[in-house]
Amino acid sequence: MKPRLLPFFLTCIIVILTAGCKRRQEVVILFENDIHCAVDAYVDIAALRDSALQKTPYVSVVSSGDFFQGDIVGSLSRGQYIVDIMNTVPYDVVTLGNHEFDYGIARQRQLCGELTADVVCCNFSRHSKDDGELLYAPYVIRKYGPVRVAFVGIATPSTLHTSTPTYFMDSTGQVIYDFHQTNTFVCVQQAVNEARQKGADYVIALSHLGDDTPPVSSPDLITATRGIDVVMDGHSHHVLHRRMPNAEGQPVWLVSTGSKGKCLGEMVILVNGDIRIRLIDPMTIDDSALPKRVTDKIAYIESCLDSLVNKPVGYSEVNLLDRDSQKVRIIRWKETNLSDFAADAMRAVGGGQIGVIHGGGLRAPIDTGTITLGELISLFPFNNRLAKVSMTGQQLLDAMEVSVATYPIESGDFHICSGLRYCIDSTIPSSVIWDKMKMFAGVGETRRIVRMEVEVAKGRWCPVDPDAVYSVSGLNYTLLSGGASGMFRYAKPLPMEEDIKDTEVLLRYLHLLGDTIRASQYPEDIHEHRFEVR
Repeated sequence: MKPRLLPFFLTCIIVILTAGCKRRQEVVILFENDIHCAVDAYVDIAALRDSALQKTPYVSVVSSGDFFQGDIVGSLSRGQYIVDIMNTVPYDVVTLGNHEFDYGIARQRQLCGELTADVVCCNFSRHSKDDGELLYAPYVIRKYGPVRVAFVGIATPSTLHTSTPTYFMDSTGQVIYDFHQTNTFVCVQQAVNEARQKGADYVIALSHLGDDTPPVSSPDLITATRGIDVVMDGHSHHVLHRRMPNAEGQPVWLVSTGSKGKCLGEMVILVNGDIRIRLIDPMTIDDSALPKRVTDKIAYIESCLDSLVNKPVGYSEVNLLDRDSQKVRIIRWKETNLSDFAADAMRAVGGGQIGVIHGGGLRAPIDTGTITLGELISLFPFNNRLAKVSMTGQQLLDAMEVSVATYPIESGDFHICSGLRYCIDSTIPSSVIWDKMKMFAGVGETRRIVRMEVEVAKGRWCPVDPDAVYSVSGLNYTLLSGGASGMFRYAKPLPMEEDIKDTEVLLRYLHLLGDTIRASQYPEDIHEHRFEVR
């Protein structure tokens, strides 16, 4: 009997092994980051998904964050339209970008709860008596036949000050949420280790850290950790496709697709276990393969918005610029006619002696010709409000040191003002003092600002008096909510007669201009009118 059983058992083993080989097929992970409401990108990634499913049943779509905000389709619905579109693709796993918090934590939690995708983040917690309670799972393991892939989510700790800081505080001003600035990589390594212990064959980090944000950047993440196979990064809007060694010298992929769907990514786990990654130009995607379920959803949403966003509200004789002639963004370190226009609007409508605007809050240019409401919403997509504060001249001098702390490296904190002009010596090192949350705490002995003047009457300028008190109008994000690294944290709020939305500020200022932006008032070539570098 035994000799007869041996061939039978051998046959069973061969059948089992053969069946196992058939079950193992390629795994396709489609990825993106920083779509920022560029909804056509969702059509493209859905087309890639549908195409991949014709070759393998194992396909997932993932995002490394910044999807709820960035244009009117997000701001007017406070993220709801984006959820509707992403669910139509559909997505499988996402992590949180800093702009997922722009509508407040309660709204962010609501929107993420409506996503059909798993939301993962290993370093976002609420303070408690213990080490802090994570608000989302640190990772999720997806099974693709016999292959197990873990996705670990990582948010940038800079969210605390690049989104609205007061969102993360209680009523007394105490920070009650944590992004683990000092131990981000410890959080990541714990999640990776646990995922590996639970059987993950591969670990993908969905990272919203950025590659140029040391000491907590995506390259820093790779060199500080082990066990990650691929870092799919966001936040810096760069196109990345390279490998670099981890803490044990093993190569790790670092990839990123830019922003607004400039590229899309495809990671393939081959049958032999190797990883292949490529970046895809959306222009190469077959238009005939675009999925109707997504195009119909977007068409419906756009029809809902069309009459509103295309409403004419004024006219511009000039291009209001956020970039130079080479299409390089300059509004975060240079004066432009767009920042002058926005600062003037804050001053004129807000009634402050000084109007302020930060470069990070200006998100789109205004072209010559008819101005639509949609253009104004694209310029100010964050749903901020007009605010006014009072501050001493010394506090003003200190605050503006934050504005130029990184000059000539661009910064969203860089301010252009109305009724205030200043000159800096860029050879002097910044002495701005930061607290442990990377928020403004004070200024040291050296100062980059060598001259600052306030307009006391039409065309008459005088040096800022450190002991005088000035009123400043601008957005609540910077003046009241700790934005721009908390540079106005020592200012005192002043009462406002009415609640005015940011786009309404622009509409009212346009009306004051006779509904026309004149080239004579806002020329494209400014020549250091309000911000001068010695």
